[in-house]
Amino acid sequence: MFDYLNGVIAEIREDYIVIDIGSIGYKIFSSANTISDLKVTNKVKLFTHLHVKEDDLVLYGFSCRNELELFKLLMSVSGIGPKAAISLLSCLKPNELVLAIGTQNIKALTQAPGVGKKTAERIILELRDKININADVMMDVNEVSSTNMAEVIDALMSLDYSYNEASLAFSKIQNKEKPIDSLIKEALKQLSRI
Repeated sequence: MFDYLNGVIAEIREDYIVIDIGSIGYKIFSSANTISDLKVTNKVKLFTHLHVKEDDLVLYGFSCRNELELFKLLMSVSGIGPKAAISLLSCLKPNELVLAIGTQNIKALTQAPGVGKKTAERIILELRDKININADVMMDVNEVSSTNMAEVIDALMSLDYSYNEASLAFSKIQNKEKPIDSLIKEALKQLSRI
C-alpha cells in the first residue's frame, strides 16, 4: 500500500517512531538500527511495509530499502513473524545478517531475543539460497571465503567477542584465503586496534 513515507519525526520510542505528515502522526515500528540514526524534528524517509493482522494494521519502516527487503524475506520463513524479524534486524545490521545466513552462523542469529537454535536453522535453510541470488541485498557472501569467515568468527565469539566485533575484524583482513590460524591471529590484531 505505502512504498515509503516522507515526513518529520514527531516522537521516538524504543521500538517505534511517529512521523508527522500533513498533521497526521503515523506510528511506524522499526529496528533498533534504524531508530538509533533518527532525531526528533528531523525530516526522514522510511521504506515501509503494511502488515495486516486479523484485527489490526501495523506499519513497519526502515531507513534503507535493503533492510526492508530483509524484513520481508525473514517474514517469508515459516514461524517468523514481524516481531522476530525486527528482533533480528535490531541485533544485526543488514550486511551482518546476510553474512550470518550466508555463512550458516547459528550463534550470530541466536543473539536476537526470541530466536532459538531451531529457528536459526530454519532461517538459514529457507533463506540462504534466496539471499545469494537476491540482487537487492547489498552483500554477496561469495565474494569472500565464507568457510574461513565462519570459522574465524566462531573462534572469536568463543573468546567472548560479539558477532559484530568479530565480523568487523574479519572484514579488515586483506587476504582472506590464508590458513585459519593466521586469519584468527590477524583478526585478533584488528580487535586490539579497535
